[in-house]
Amino acid sequence: MIRIETKSAIKIDIEKYLKDPVFMDLVKKYAKESEEFNKNKSKIDKEHDKIVKRVFQSKKEAARFISKIIGRKVRPSDLVAVQNSFVTTELKYREADIVYRLKGTNIVILIEHQTRVDYRMAYRILNYQIEIMRANEVENPKKEDKECLVIPIVLYTGKEKWTAKNYIKEIQERLFEDTKIGKEEIELGTLGYYTLVDVNNYTKEELLKEEGILSKIMLIEKERSTKDLVKTIFEINERIQNEKNKEIVYTAMYLGLEKKFGTKITNKIMEKIIGKESGNMLAVEQMVLEENEMLRNEGRRIGIDEGIIKVAKEMIKNGVENEYIMKYTHLNKEKIEKLRRQMRKNI
Repeated sequence: MIRIETKSAIKIDIEKYLKDPVFMDLVKKYAKESEEFNKNKSKIDKEHDKIVKRVFQSKKEAARFISKIIGRKVRPSDLVAVQNSFVTTELKYREADIVYRLKGTNIVILIEHQTRVDYRMAYRILNYQIEIMRANEVENPKKEDKECLVIPIVLYTGKEKWTAKNYIKEIQERLFEDTKIGKEEIELGTLGYYTLVDVNNYTKEELLKEEGILSKIMLIEKERSTKDLVKTIFEINERIQNEKNKEIVYTAMYLGLEKKFGTKITNKIMEKIIGKESGNMLAVEQMVLEENEMLRNEGRRIGIDEGIIKVAKEMIKNGVENEYIMKYTHLNKEKIEKLRRQMRKNI
C-alpha cells in the first residue's frame, strides 16, 4: 500500500522549489497580484487625499477646523486663499495642501494632510514656513512690516498612531544631551513646530457628533473592520442629509469600501446605501459576509491546490505510477505528465 505523506510531513527544499517552474509561476502570479493591489491602494490613497483637499477648499469647513486649533472664532469671511505652491530646498517643486491667510493680518495657516507617518515632518514644516515667509517678503517688501507668522497644522488619517516628533529641536542633534526642550512654552507659529490632529485620538462618537463633513471623512478612514465600516457608513449617511457637500462624503465612502472589496462589490453596496435600494443595512451585511466567505474559500482552495502539487511531485520522485497519483491527488494525466517533464528539466 502506498503511503502518501501529509503536507506538514513533506520536507521543503528551498533550492528545489526555486528551480520549480510551477512554484515560480505561482510566485510570479501572486507577486503580480500584490503589485496590482498595492498600485490600486496607492491610487485610492491619492484620491482620498484629493477629497480632504476638497473639504478644506470650503471656507466654512476650513474655518471650523482652524477655530478649534487656534482657540478663537474664525469666520469663513476671515479666510483668504493663498497660492499654495512653494519652491523648497528639499524638493524642486512641492505643493502644500491648503494655505489660508487671515484677512487683514500677516498670519498664514498651512494645513498639511498625511496618510503615513513622516519622521522628517518637522523639517518639512520648517521648510514650508521659511518659503512662505520668503514669498511674503517678495510681495510685501516694506521694512516696517512685521514678518509673516505661519501656523502649520498636520491632519493625519493613517492607520498607525502618529509617532513622529512635532518640533524640529526634538529631531536635531543636541550640544548637551541633558538639555531639556520646554514644549509647554512653544507658541503656535514657532519655526519648526506643527500642531498635530491625529484621527486615532478621537472616538467614533466624537467624530459622529462633530459638525461638518470633515469629521465624517476622518471616521470612514478610521474604521478598520469591514463590518464596522458598513455600519458606520449607514450612520454617517443619516447625519449628512442636510449637508451641502455630502457628495464628497459619498466619494470617501466609495473609496473606503473599494479598498476592501474592489469596484464590483462596492457599486452594489453603494446602491443599497444611497441608490434605489437605499436603507437596507441587513442586505449589505449579508453581502459582506458572503464576499468574505468567498475570499476565505478561495484562499483555502489555493492552499489545497499547492499542497496537492507538492504531494504529486513527491510521488513522482519516488517512482509512483500515474494511475496511483491520479487516484490519490485527483490530478488528470496531462497535469501529472507536465509535472514529470518540468521535474526532468530541473535535474
